[in-house]
Amino acid sequence: MASVATFAYLPILSFLLGAAAGFTAGRWLGLRGLLWLIGLASAVGLALIVVLAGIGTGEEEQAFGPLVWLTAGVLPFLFAAIMGGVGGRSLAVRADA
Repeated sequence: MASVATFAYLPILSFLLGAAAGFTAGRWLGLRGLLWLIGLASAVGLALIVVLAGIGTGEEEQAFGPLVWLTAGVLPFLFAAIMGGVGGRSLAVRADA
């Protein structure tokens, strides 16, 4: 049951948190804050990819956790942070004009 809840709610929650974080960073923290947010999320994703690459033959069950966190946690967060950041930056520019 825990894996069903993880698959159902983790991507949605990650997407919503990423959109809120990206919008906040883009709107009020500026471009530098937005780039830091994207860079940190990318670094976490890269670390998970390195962990997945280090899993040997016959140890495929160990890949379940990092794979779930990468595909259901980091990637939706990263996508939503980029899109939220674009929206936040456009509103910041529009407010200054």
